[in-house]
This record gives sequence, C-alpha cells and structure tokens, in this order.
Amino acid sequence: MNQDEKPRVLVVDDETDAVNLFQAALNDQGFQIETAANGAQAVEKARSFLPDVILMDVIMPELNGYIATERLKADPATSDIPIILVTGLNKVEDKLRGLESGADDFLNKPFNIQELLSRVHSLVKIKKLQEQLKEMSERQPLLAHIKKSLSTYRSHILVVEDDERIRNICKWILDAGGYVVDTVPDGGEAQKHLKAAIPDLILLDLMLPDINGLDLVQKLKQDPATQDIPVIIITAMSDMKTKVKSFNTGVDDYLVKPVKSLELLARVKVNIRKHLAQQELKYSLDQTFQQSISDPLTGLCNRQYMSTVMDRELAIFKRHGRIFSLMILDIDNFKSINDNLGHLSGDQVLTAVAKILKDEIRTSDLAVRYGGDEFIVIFSDTKEDQAMIIAQRIRAAVEQKKFIEGKDQMISVSVGLTQASANDSTGEDIIKRADDAMYQAKRAGKNRVVSLFGS
Repeated sequence: MNQDEKPRVLVVDDETDAVNLFQAALNDQGFQIETAANGAQAVEKARSFLPDVILMDVIMPELNGYIATERLKADPATSDIPIILVTGLNKVEDKLRGLESGADDFLNKPFNIQELLSRVHSLVKIKKLQEQLKEMSERQPLLAHIKKSLSTYRSHILVVEDDERIRNICKWILDAGGYVVDTVPDGGEAQKHLKAAIPDLILLDLMLPDINGLDLVQKLKQDPATQDIPVIIITAMSDMKTKVKSFNTGVDDYLVKPVKSLELLARVKVNIRKHLAQQELKYSLDQTFQQSISDPLTGLCNRQYMSTVMDRELAIFKRHGRIFSLMILDIDNFKSINDNLGHLSGDQVLTAVAKILKDEIRTSDLAVRYGGDEFIVIFSDTKEDQAMIIAQRIRAAVEQKKFIEGKDQMISVSVGLTQASANDSTGEDIIKRADDAMYQAKRAGKNRVVSLFGS
C-alpha cells in the first residue's frame, strides 16, 4: 500500500441500513469504500478491489460470511487480507466457527463507531506491515535462524489484575492458547516486572489498588522500552466515555467483563500478530539500514555514510564552533601482502586493522573503510592534539600485533591527521589535507603519524 494511498475497506452486508452506517463512519476517516451484498460478491470484489480490510456480515444470502471467509483465506491473492466478522451471534460455537474459517477479528452487533474504527485501523496497520515485510523480504530475506526463531516463538503475556480468580482464569485460558503467561496483582508489581522482562502484550485491569490502569498505560507509552507493547484493557466498566478515553490514551483493545474465552483469545491473537509484525519489520529495517551503511568485509561504516556524517560535523563546526579531527590510515606495503601471501591473507589484515580501530576509538567517533587498504576515523568534538594520542595508540597497536598465523610478516600503517579549519568549504577539503599528511608520513619512512593544520 502506497504511503499516500487511502486505505481500502470492503463492506459486505445484505442490509442497506448497515452498509450506509459503515460507509458514513469510514468515509469520515478517509477510507476508500466498496460494498458487496453477499458472500459471493465479496469474493469477487476482494480479488479486484484488493482491500486492506474486509468487514463481513455473517448471515447473508447465497454465501454466508463463514464460507466467504474460508474461500478468501484459501486464495493466495486474498489470503493476507484481514477480515472482521460482524455478527449478532454471541454463542461460543458461532465465534469458534468464525475462528476456524480464518477470521481475524469480531465485531458484535450492536457496535459503536469508536470500536469499529479502532478495529479497522488496527488491522489496516497489520496489513501495511505485512506488505512492507513482504517487499523487504524480496530484497533482503531474513536470516534462516531468525525465521526459525520467529516460527517457533511463544509469545509472552503479562496479566495485571488484582482479582486472583480472574487472574487465574486469564492465565488458564492463555496457557491453553499456547502463550507464556506471567501474572501480577497491581501496577507497582507490573512496573517491577517490566524492568526485568518485556512481554509481547499486556492484559490490564482498569481498577487496580495502587494505580489507575490508564495512568499506568500513560507511563508505559512514555517509556521507549515499553511504548510499543500492545495493551488490552479488561474491565467491568462498559460506558462509552471510558472506552473512548482508553483508546485515546493508547490502549489497543478493550474487553468488558465477564470475558468469554474465545473472544479473549481472538483479541490477543490480533494484537500479538500486529506486535510481532512490528518487531519483525523493525529488525528487518535495522538489518537493511546496517547493510546499507556498512562495509561487508570489515563491518565498519562505508564511504557513502561517512559523507553524511562529514557534512553534519562540518555544519555543526561552522555554526557552533565544535571542532572535529580526521585521520586517514593506510596499510604500508599492502600490495606485497596480497602478492606474496594471497588475497585471503590480505582480507585477514584488513579485518584485523578494522578491529583495532573499533577497539581504540570512542563510541562518539566514526571508523570508516574508505577504500582498498585505506581507513578514515572522524573524531567528533576533538582537537588535533587529542586525536594525535589516539592515532599514535592505533599505530602502535598495529605494529605490535601478529596478524597472520604462521607468517612472520610485520604490518605497519602510515597515518595523516588534521582538524577542521574555518577555511574548509567541504569535507573533501579536510580529507585532502589528511591525505597529504599521510603521504608525508609515507615519504618520511612509513609507520608514523603526521599532522597538518588548515590555513
């Protein structure tokens, strides 16, 4: 789904009044709407319209909602489309049939608009995440061990409920659903638990003895470590004002006691699915980003990323006077290492030098494989004399290291060093000056550090 494209919803109901109600609510939210009057039409329209969510009535002529859902989930072209079954049937067996047919969520008649929109928005988000993951996996598949861990992973749920009986019932239901469940009796214990372990979902009672449930939600959403955890409220309070306030606070779902086991499992399944999709996407994005800025051999940042950092450092220097220094390191006689010992030995030397750079520089500095056997380090907020100390330490560490097992091969480096000057127009000016210093080190006998200041 294109970022600028309006989400698409297919509304399937044989009652005109119900269709009009759905259309009015969803149009106000900017959704694109298509309608179908029965299950057979729904299957055909889903294939052409390719909605992001389907709202499907259960009791319809020609093809009921259960059978239509089964057919859509069996078709590869439509199997990933989330389906919300809209039903006035409240028997356990009716919801079980819906789960077995492949439905992703339920909406009970009569429903309120806020609940409708919350469920639709949630499933649209899942669909969008799935599309992003599919696109990314085609470009950069997840590592095999990551795929395996995701396929065998048992989601963790934290139940926060002061009523021991309800707490135990929730644990029993969720245990049976295949989840790993921890329970705590109040908000204070919940916060202690979250410092030690991050669950995939929190079931939260509103009326806790030490803190209001929504106050706890606000704390969770303000903490980067817990802000992405989906929260389902379980409460005896069924008034619309509390529901709306809960959703506005950041709650993902809302269940009114007494909660039926199948509905609890259905709601948990939808929200866990969304959370895991978000985590998988985040991991994939992190991996893709790292690969886009990294040199594959050494693991250091690449030249392209260095240009971005250089532009930023130079801009900060020009505006605020925060100095930075830069060094270029070249491995002496590297061609002879490749020629005499082979390219594998040359790669060993490159990766070992890269490791020395990682070990010796600070976390605020940036080490880069500039190309071939040349490396650059940008020392942020550092004057040349301070950078000289680190550069000499790096040079000595290379000189003392035995790089290739079984080979009595001495490795040394020549280093050019400079710091930013007011006359530097671009990062290339700084790099050229450091490069000139490095060649001075070469001409002076190699295995040394030379610094040059800008005019």
